[in-house]
Amino acid sequence: MIEIRGSLLTRTTLVFSVAAIAIVLVALLVINATVIRPLMGQAATNKANTIELAAKTYFELPVDRRPEFELQMLVDHGIVVSSVMQEMPTANWDATYFSLLRTALMERFGSEVRFFESEEHYWVNVPNPTNELLELQIGFGSELPYLTQQIVGSLVLIVAAVIVLIASYLNVRRIAQPLQKASSATERFRGTNAFNELPIEGPKEIQTLASNLNGMAHDITGLLENRTALLAGISHDIRTPLTRMRLALELNKDDVDPQVLAQMNRDLSQIDVLVNNALEYAEGTQEALETMPLHSFLTALMDGLGSELEIRWQGEKAIELDLAPSAFSRVLTNLVENAIEYGKEAFLSVEVTDSNVLIHVVDRGVGIPADAREKVFRPFFRLDESRSGERVHSGLGLAIVKQLCETFGWRVSLSEYPGGGSDFCISLPR
Repeated sequence: MIEIRGSLLTRTTLVFSVAAIAIVLVALLVINATVIRPLMGQAATNKANTIELAAKTYFELPVDRRPEFELQMLVDHGIVVSSVMQEMPTANWDATYFSLLRTALMERFGSEVRFFESEEHYWVNVPNPTNELLELQIGFGSELPYLTQQIVGSLVLIVAAVIVLIASYLNVRRIAQPLQKASSATERFRGTNAFNELPIEGPKEIQTLASNLNGMAHDITGLLENRTALLAGISHDIRTPLTRMRLALELNKDDVDPQVLAQMNRDLSQIDVLVNNALEYAEGTQEALETMPLHSFLTALMDGLGSELEIRWQGEKAIELDLAPSAFSRVLTNLVENAIEYGKEAFLSVEVTDSNVLIHVVDRGVGIPADAREKVFRPFFRLDESRSGERVHSGLGLAIVKQLCETFGWRVSLSEYPGGGSDFCISLPR
């Protein structure tokens, strides 16, 4: 089955175009078989009868009456009757009408007849039934019968198909435009930004769809706001008992076993990391975009992390992008720290194209299984112990990366690096 790609308007217009062409072709074939060909066959039969009658009458008339008969045939029937044999080129008949006429004449005269052509006429040599040595040369017009009717009929069918196609296109566009608006709005909507309500217009079904999408967007925004408020509130309130616990440990450290004290401090540090990441995930960012030189930004970020990661650059270096500095730094920081911890070797690769910039954060570690590459971006999802490092983990690092990318229109993906390891790719539109 052939798959047609493109927008709804493009695909539907293409389908209607093919259907219109098919209708015209089928209609022409049917009309030709049921109307035009029978009419041509009748015209060829009539013409053959006229030629046969002219030849028989001519041979039966006295010699002195033949010039008058020749004039009468020319005036009444457009047929030239001549006993003077002229040398002319043999006729090559391709049209259906002339093929039918040839067959009809051969049936009437019972033998092979020869056909010739001149500038204005086709000619046939007719034998004399009483004298085989004497032939009669009869000319008739070279125009095709019912040609005007064929042209007019074809034009009517083509015009009708074009009208149907235009009407279908306008109707489909009327439906497709609201759907395109809905598609664009839902593609931009991430629940963390304002949703521009879709206009309630078009057919009843489209109005219902737009109304439902508006309602769903408001519901999703409300749910996300409630989730954010709940998670932020819980995380914020946990800080107070954490502070009291740290203070209690500090005041009573002399009365607590050192190993127990160290373990409790580690647990509190882990809880603190979890709380900080939870707050960061809940709050997201509403940071404004700034135009920044990408190369110097990445270099400064790597220096700030104390990382000696190699940056491999492909394409234009003097490129500036509109970015949210803090959010973009957080995304790269999370990915780079993961790459350094889990990979035997890690590096940054930047590809600058005409439409976007691809930043690859690559590690040459054990990699991530294919069935887990989508799941790692979920909050609190953890892989097996093979990728457990020494840092304290909250399970929110990659979830924060995913959320920030979706908020600012970036795309993050994960694939296997050739030869082993993981390749996190961030796509930034230019």
